[in-house]
Amino acid sequence: MPGIDRLISRYLANELKHKLKTNTLKKIERDLFFVHGMSIKLSIENFKTLHDQLRSFPELEPKSLEKNCIEKIIKINKTGDCYSIKIINSKLLAKIFDYVGDSESRNLVSSIMGIDLTIPEILTETKILKSPAYRKIENMLLDGLIVESGKILSNNKRVSRYRCIFKEIKLTIGKNNFEIELLMNKKDFESSSVFKFGYLGNH
Repeated sequence: MPGIDRLISRYLANELKHKLKTNTLKKIERDLFFVHGMSIKLSIENFKTLHDQLRSFPELEPKSLEKNCIEKIIKINKTGDCYSIKIINSKLLAKIFDYVGDSESRNLVSSIMGIDLTIPEILTETKILKSPAYRKIENMLLDGLIVESGKILSNNKRVSRYRCIFKEIKLTIGKNNFEIELLMNKKDFESSSVFKFGYLGNH
């Protein structure tokens, strides 16, 4: 489980690129690619790799830079055995809102909240046609809203199971604005490689 690393990776990568000088950014991107075979976005899912690259430039004050960029994307609060994730970044907010606003995507997500299912099981549960279901599941995997949670043996084949990483998605709509709050259990949240650097909530 990658925690919420994939969910924030695209937006954190954009924040970092905006903050870095062109020559510094080019060197970091080049080193990440040739040494690790990664883009900045992918390195966020393996955060130590990115952090080590940024640390090569002490003048950047990497920890302060990373923390400031993350705070422009999400705000974290710990409540009991869960973490509350408030979305700050407008593009991430719009992305999740699009999923929640689409009835098929919403049904797919709700069918695998708190439970691991294979795609055939998801199709049975949601009654969504195979082709659009596969496409939407793939998109949600890429955007970090759901994860492949393991494999099982079915008809002598290993089949993937999937789960939404959130326990709840709370949507609040007010005049001229809306907010999204995501609730995630402690174990899944703390599996994040970004969390292990102390940037997401308190240990």
